Order: sequence, then structure tokens, then C-alpha cells
Amino acid sequence: MAREPFNPLKTAAMREATVERSLLGDPPVQATPGATAILSGTPGKPLTVRQVNALVNGLLTDALPPAFFIQGEISNFRTYDRGHAFFTLKEPGAELPCVLWKDALARLKFRPRDGMAVIARGAVKLYEPQGKLQLYVETLIPQGAGSLELAFRQLCEKLKAEGLFESCRKRPIPKLPQTVAIITSRTGDVLHDVLTTAYRRFPGLHTLLFPVRVQGDQAAADIAHAIHALNQYELKIENRKSKIDLILLVRGGGSLEDLWAFNEEIVARAICDSRIPIATGIGHEPDTTIADLVGDLRGPTPTGVTELTIPDVRTLRAAIDNHRAILTRDMRRLAEWSRATLTRAHSSFEIAFREAIRNRMQRIDMLARSIERIEPRHAIAQGWRRIEECVRRLDRAMHARLAAQRDTLARTHHRLERCNPAPRLHRQRDRLDALAAALHAALRRRNAAANDRLNALAQQLRIVSPQSVLDRGFSITTDAAGAIVRSAAQVKKGDLLTTRVADGAIVSTVGKPKQASLF
Repeated sequence: MAREPFNPLKTAAMREATVERSLLGDPPVQATPGATAILSGTPGKPLTVRQVNALVNGLLTDALPPAFFIQGEISNFRTYDRGHAFFTLKEPGAELPCVLWKDALARLKFRPRDGMAVIARGAVKLYEPQGKLQLYVETLIPQGAGSLELAFRQLCEKLKAEGLFESCRKRPIPKLPQTVAIITSRTGDVLHDVLTTAYRRFPGLHTLLFPVRVQGDQAAADIAHAIHALNQYELKIENRKSKIDLILLVRGGGSLEDLWAFNEEIVARAICDSRIPIATGIGHEPDTTIADLVGDLRGPTPTGVTELTIPDVRTLRAAIDNHRAILTRDMRRLAEWSRATLTRAHSSFEIAFREAIRNRMQRIDMLARSIERIEPRHAIAQGWRRIEECVRRLDRAMHARLAAQRDTLARTHHRLERCNPAPRLHRQRDRLDALAAALHAALRRRNAAANDRLNALAQQLRIVSPQSVLDRGFSITTDAAGAIVRSAAQVKKGDLLTTRVADGAIVSTVGKPKQASLF
């Protein structure tokens, strides 16, 4: 017999009939397989909220398939501390609460975000504590904009890992570009806005247009081809003065799908391989494409990137005027300083020249006098005069030296006579004899006094010596530790004592100590 197809409406109607017959007192009909045993209760014995929620959850579990594939848009996506995510899957006129457990969220290859179109796979159940119908999501499949978002993120991660986003790789933008190539659509307002802004800021700018498709399946290939073609053209230019200084890659705003050509890997690779710096102005301020991230400079809009890269001629003229004024001032100061330096140098040279002339004239006069002095007759006469003068000086010096030597010899003889040691030796010998006699007498007196004092100290020592006390019949008693026993209270019965007398020591044991009087 063929099995009847599953019909959740028929199953629910049969359950409602069973509940109705139970309330009227009729015997219940046979329930379908999997039907719950909890009924609707009676006025005397009503059901609890927990029972009702369990009944509904059981009906849903039995009546619904174990998994659904539901299409919708993510809204109000929230992740909580434990890692579970809650969101709403909605479409116009309908919403469905969803739960995405922590482990299922970790298995996703992308991060869900509000507004993403997805296909959710999961089971529809009732959350009994709150009586809330929810879709327990097992996985999410991005759809439409969601798949583009996922592709965008994956390509970003790949290119970032290769270092294509690093600032050290990017080429510097020329400060004063002369020739700018524009890659954009021939139609639309973007080209008009860029050219208007560029010629307003720099009227003498030379621009080249490379028209491409900026939207559609072939747009990415057109953009990459344009970049490669401009670089090839740059290599073939013979006159390097007309070389391309900068490429502007621009496009107006649009949705993610409209801007997707600028998120293709082929475009990113072409931008990185370009020898010519590339500045991008794609979409509006919030829009960010991979071309913006890879490019050498990103502008918020096409007009914005034009203003960032094309210098303003008025600003340049103002800067030139400012530099001209500074240069004129510095040249004037340099000329004044050079004039003053030249004047000082001229004065110094004139003074030095006059001084040199005067020195040369003095030198000439001195040489003339020297020539006159070295004439033979004058030289001979001058030589005899010098000889005679030397003879006179030598004679005077010899007589003076002899007189001085005689005086020195007389003084030395007189000092030697006064320093004759013989009389002094006699006087010192007599004094030494007297001192020796006095020393011997003093030593004898001191020895006698010392012996008397020593005998007195010995007598005093014998008087206070413990041995003399022992000789008079006294004794000294010590305990086992060697301490002197001065009182009977210091010892107890059985202690070992040592008593020292004049001719030895006596060892004894204490019997019964008692206090006693000597007298």
C-alpha cells in the first residue's frame, strides 16, 4: 500500500479533533504517530505555560521537516559574550528570529553583517522558556551582495598577505605633473568634473584620455589593459619631456555591484605593476575598493583626487612670489655684505701694500749701510779697533779675576782657622767626662730607689696573697662548675665540692646543708 504524503495541516487538524473530543468527554481517537500525550487540560486541571510550550514544540518537531533552506536579508545581527549570535532574517512584510550558535559561527568563512542577503539552513523550533519561534541556523550561504562582500574580503586578505597594501611599496606622487592620463568612461559627468577641476587649478596641464568601461563583466579587463597600454606608451616615448607623470583612475558613485570592476584582482595586479604612479578616485567618501587600497594615492571622490594631485596655479604663483621676495631680500643682503667685505679687503690690502713698501725701503737702506761697512779699508780699520778693544777688555778682566781669587783665598784661610777642631775637641771631651760621672751617680741612686720599692710591693703582695690566708687556717670551697661557694644556699644534698687548704685540696659530697655561725 502506498504511503500517504506528509501533510502538516492534516496532522494538526487531527490533533485539534483529538483535543476537542477529550474536552467533551468523548473517547479520543487514535493519534497519529509522534503525537504528544499532553492534552489541552480542563477547567479544574488547567495546563501550565511550560506544558503548553512543550506541547507546541513537540507538534512543531513532529510536523516540520528537520531542516529548512530559507532566503532572506540579515537584520539586527548581534554577537554576545558567550560567542552566540542572534539576528533576524527578513523580507518585506515578514521576519523570522534566528540563532547562530558559537561553533556554527566559527565555521563560517565570512562575517555576517546587516543588509547581507543570505540563504540560511537550519531547523525551526520553539524556545520554550520564552515561547518564541526561532530558526536555529546551522550555516549561512551569502547571496547577491553577500557573495561580493565575501569575495572582497578574501581578495583583500590575499593581497595584504603579499604586501600589496604596504605604504613602502607605493610610488611617490609627482608634485608638479605636466602630463596626466585619465582612465574613466567617456560618457558621464566624472570626466567633465575632473577636467574642469584640473584646468581650473592648472590651465597648462596636458591630459590624455583612455576611455574604458567602468561597469560590467568586461570593465576590469578594460581597466587593466588601459594601465598596461599607458605604461607601454611611456616606454616608447622618445621625447622624455612629454612623458606621462601620473595616471588618474576615476569613476562616479554606485552600488557594490556597480563598483565591482575595481575590486577585481586583475586590476589590482595591473596597478601594482605600473611604473607610472596611479591615484584613484572611485565612488564617494564611504566607498572603498581594492584599487583604492593598492593605488599610490586615494581620493574621496574623482574631484577630490584631482585636487590632491593637480597643483593650484594660484598657490604656486603665491609660493613663487614669496620665494622671489625671500630670494631678492637675501640677494640684497648678500650684495651689501659683499660690498662691505670688498671695502674692508681693499683697505686691508692698501695698508698691507704701504707697510710692505716701507719695509722694503728700510731693508734697502740697511743693505746700503752694510755695503759701506764691508769696504776693505774700513773693514781692516774696524778689525784693528775691535782687536785693540778686545785686548784691553782681556787685560782688565785678567787683573780683576786675579784680585778676586786673592780675596777668596784670604777669606777661605780665615774661615779655616776659625773652624780648627782641636780646641773644640778638648772642650767637648771635658764635658763628656763630667756627663759620664753624673750619669753613673744617677743610675746608682735610681737602682737603690727601685730596689726599695720592689721590696715594699713584694711585702704587700705576700700580705694580700690567698696563700697567706690559707696559711692562717682558712680554706676556699668550689662547686663542680668551679664557682666559689659563699653560702649554704648555693649547694644541695649530693653536690660534689672541692675544698682547697694551704697544702692541697679536699673533695667532698654535701650531706644536709645548714646555716651556721662562726662564733
